[in-house]
Amino acid sequence: MTTMLKSISVEVPICIIGQSIAQYNYPVLCYLSEDNKLSLSFHQGIGRIKIWWSIPITAYLENKLSNILSPHLRGLGLDLHVEGKVLPPIDSLIAILHVVLREVGRERALSPSHLRKLAISEERARIVLEAMRVKGLIAYRRGEGLMELRRDFPWRACLCIKTFYRFRLAEFKSFEESFNVVLHALGRLIVVAARSIIDGDFELFRETLTRYSRLSLAVSNLPLTVLQVYEKLSRIEGVACKIDEDFRGFMLFSEKEVSLNKCLSMASRMGFQVLSLRG
Repeated sequence: MTTMLKSISVEVPICIIGQSIAQYNYPVLCYLSEDNKLSLSFHQGIGRIKIWWSIPITAYLENKLSNILSPHLRGLGLDLHVEGKVLPPIDSLIAILHVVLREVGRERALSPSHLRKLAISEERARIVLEAMRVKGLIAYRRGEGLMELRRDFPWRACLCIKTFYRFRLAEFKSFEESFNVVLHALGRLIVVAARSIIDGDFELFRETLTRYSRLSLAVSNLPLTVLQVYEKLSRIEGVACKIDEDFRGFMLFSEKEVSLNKCLSMASRMGFQVLSLRG
């Protein structure tokens, strides 16, 4: 029988839009709520890490965490439980590593070598660590820090994942000027998205996410089939659909549960694992 030594509750932010272009110094919108928590339990053990999480890539996350954390646990085991809503995997991974490395006494938490093992940029990690400090909807931009926009996020949200292959914007060196124009447009759309959330204007939010997603898909490394799926999901009335900027999947938002359930049912029939983030 194992003896629990310490239990910690960790609030994990949800990166809503902008993760993929943060490295180009564009803003990111994040939301942190008391409802979005992970419970970390340290006990006597030999560095084993177990995640109690009903998502399709749990084994993938366990493997990633074990590769980095096991050498640092020094006779400890670690269990992770999701409290309440399901959380985005990459945001959770960054938050978990930061908290555990801090708890086991390392002077510096997430190092560049840790992030390389996770295939996560330093700017992507910095977004989550900054967002963990403030509850509500915030905008973050490198060099400018955090800007609090509103205390809540007004709509329901879900995540659809089919595989754990990453979404990446593909830089076209032969068309650098055109690529920069697209990046600028994506950055401007994030500003519009922020304004729509502040005003509670769901139709503007929906239109903005559609434009953002189509531009992102046009310069991504994803196959045409992903665009075809996106077009089907985004046509459902009352649902705002956005390409997920970490994995091959989509984020869905809605004012009404019935509209969201219709979209989720369609996504499930197409082989996507559906994860409820909030609402």
